[in-house]
Amino acid sequence: MSIVRHRIRCVSVTRSITLQKEHGPFAVVLAASIFLWSCGNQPARAQIEPLASLAPGIRAYQVAETAQDPSPRASAGKLYVTSWFGGRISVIDVSTRQVLKEIPVGIQDHNVALNPSQRQAWVTNNNDGTVSIIDLASDEVVATLKTGHGPRHTSFSPDGKIAYVTNEYDNTVSVIDPTALRVTGTMHVGHMPHFPLVAGTRLFVSNNGSGEVTVIDRSTGRTLAMVTVGLGPLGEGALKDGSRVYVACHASNHVAVIDGRTLQVLARIKTEPGPVQVSVAPNQTDAYVACDGRGSVQKIDLATNRVVKTLSLGSEAGSHGVSFSADGELLFVTNTGSGTVSVIDTASEELVGTVRVAPAPEGIAYKKP
Repeated sequence: MSIVRHRIRCVSVTRSITLQKEHGPFAVVLAASIFLWSCGNQPARAQIEPLASLAPGIRAYQVAETAQDPSPRASAGKLYVTSWFGGRISVIDVSTRQVLKEIPVGIQDHNVALNPSQRQAWVTNNNDGTVSIIDLASDEVVATLKTGHGPRHTSFSPDGKIAYVTNEYDNTVSVIDPTALRVTGTMHVGHMPHFPLVAGTRLFVSNNGSGEVTVIDRSTGRTLAMVTVGLGPLGEGALKDGSRVYVACHASNHVAVIDGRTLQVLARIKTEPGPVQVSVAPNQTDAYVACDGRGSVQKIDLATNRVVKTLSLGSEAGSHGVSFSADGELLFVTNTGSGTVSVIDTASEELVGTVRVAPAPEGIAYKKP
């Protein structure tokens, strides 16, 4: 993480934290007020709200950066959030914005992806070389599958019969039968593959180390093209019809737009430093990209290929992963540096909540109720 020097200015912080023991009806409430004053003596305020209650045994707590109540349009459902340093998945109730449970997984869990039926969550454990498979009815790990070295992301075919897992240190993609839970094939791609995006009959694999996207015909496994997009390509998103593919190029500070049919780069959309994950909204007219350089999320108008809104989540936030509620009314962003998930109302384009999760959250996935 980069070191950022700040000028401390006019801050008033009121903190109320509720800590609950795992055993017994004991609770401690700590309240503190800290006032730091400088030029002008005009206070800026932030408040940490107490938890109402947590399921037994949960150590995480909820933080509201502002004193706002949950959005009246808040969607139901759950969020599943990885923890690079925690080795566990935080399960969040979207309507209450509380952590319900923590699920132990492997070492350095980077990403979580739900299969099309939303009955399973697949968690890539980068340092383990495994995928933890969680049954979403019980929220328990039911299987652990060995992949290649350094698994990063998982994507599924639309029918859920094939899973693709990138192996960063092998320069490969594992092709997996999700029913038999076995690797059925291996595809060689570029240097340090990161994200395998299924778009129609093709697989678009971002190669972080080579600045290219490998395009593969899914039916034959044959490489169709190596598309140069920019330095450090990471996350990808696409329109539902596969006509456009969007690639976040972390070291080039732009999102590359690929024509899904001709495989030509149509545009490079300038972003804030360090774009990590880009996802197309359910309305198919906007995309959002999380940028870790300044801790922000940016809205892209897909008709003009221009950034039309930037929302700062904190200079040290390290914004990383992006997910949407099913109706698209809420946007969820993981902040690796601050250990939080930001909840954003896409209509008002405002931050409406922040949830504290296990350390260094990166991947995030939304499950419908």
